[in-house]
Amino acid sequence: MIKWFSSRSVFSMLLLNTVVSTAVLVLVLVVSLQRVADEHPRRYLSKALFSNLVMDKTPEQLAKINIDGVELKVLPPSAINDSQYHAYRELLHMAQRDRDGIAMMANGDNYMAAAYLQNTHSFVVLPQFGRSLSSQAQRLIGWVIAAVLLILLINFYSIGFLTRPFIELRRGVKHADDGDLSYRIPLERTYGEYRVLADSFNKMLQRLHHIHEARRHMLLAIPHEVRTPLTRLKVRKDLITDESLRLAILDDIVNVERILDAILYTEKNQSGEGDISLSKINLIDFFNKIVAEQQNDSELIKLCIKAETPCFYGHGVMMSVLMRNLISNALFYGQSQPVSVLVSQQNDVLQISVIDKGIGIAEDQLPFLVEPFWRADPSRQRESGGYGLGLYICKTIVDGLRGTLVINSIEGEGTRVRVSLPEAFKLPDDGN
Repeated sequence: MIKWFSSRSVFSMLLLNTVVSTAVLVLVLVVSLQRVADEHPRRYLSKALFSNLVMDKTPEQLAKINIDGVELKVLPPSAINDSQYHAYRELLHMAQRDRDGIAMMANGDNYMAAAYLQNTHSFVVLPQFGRSLSSQAQRLIGWVIAAVLLILLINFYSIGFLTRPFIELRRGVKHADDGDLSYRIPLERTYGEYRVLADSFNKMLQRLHHIHEARRHMLLAIPHEVRTPLTRLKVRKDLITDESLRLAILDDIVNVERILDAILYTEKNQSGEGDISLSKINLIDFFNKIVAEQQNDSELIKLCIKAETPCFYGHGVMMSVLMRNLISNALFYGQSQPVSVLVSQQNDVLQISVIDKGIGIAEDQLPFLVEPFWRADPSRQRESGGYGLGLYICKTIVDGLRGTLVINSIEGEGTRVRVSLPEAFKLPDDGN
């Protein structure tokens, strides 16, 4: 029951409270009105009149009396136990016990009355008279029902107005959760304490947006700042006479440039300035080349390709950055365990999974893995695995290709990163 209540909205709970309280009010009013209409003052007045009518009459006189066409019945004392008069038994008992010898009770939609004559020990019964609810009482109940319906209608709209700020706050939280930090809750749609809360929430979003923009500008500035020393390094490497060392330095420089290009690409794509040009890529050659680069003579990577179409459409450089990051992460955290790279085709969707059996990731860390500079290791030291840009770059690349990136991990058992690229096997013009 507690779980059910906790899952209800404020609007529904307020409305339920109003309905229940109104229903109780109606019940009390109806019962009270019926009691007033039935008991006070008519019932006592009727008892007095009936008493004066029958007490001083002989049985012969009583037999000649009728009220609104209903004749009085004179019953012997034995009638109280006679099955023939079963319908009157409770009434006769009430009359016999009553201090004035008079009893009245409802009989369907009408009343019936009885008098107990002390001198003859007989009973006088009026089988039917009046109505249990007068027309005035019925009108009163009609007014009550109309008033209750009006109250419910007013409460419905007033509760909707009172809870509208919650809807606005929820919409603001949803925008923030979706990454839209530029959204602001319209203060004119709030009031009172809600407006203070909404204003504080807007200010928090503004600060977060400022931090996010500052971080983005920093990421955009990094490639430009690093390219100059890289250019000098390219020139100076030619001064090295050792050919193998010179080639190794050149390879490192190329890798750094690829990372810088990826950072620029992801940030421009995030701001809507990116220009994604897709080209035709040989599927088997591409993934074989990437895996071969990452093997490092260890043969830890197991590649499995199940695709009927030999080529797919993608951004060559960005796909290379994506796969290198995913595989290098799997190798680093795989603790020298085999890493599986599964590539498959499902209609026009390219499915890529990179699976390791390493240390895994805590469940509460999974939502933050694609944030820039976020690392599951609290120390965030370079020696323990980088600066936290790899998966952020991967997520942005996948978003730019209109795909999805899902990370599933169990701490101590391993991690699976699944990338889905829709329409990767269609011509680019067909997807636009």
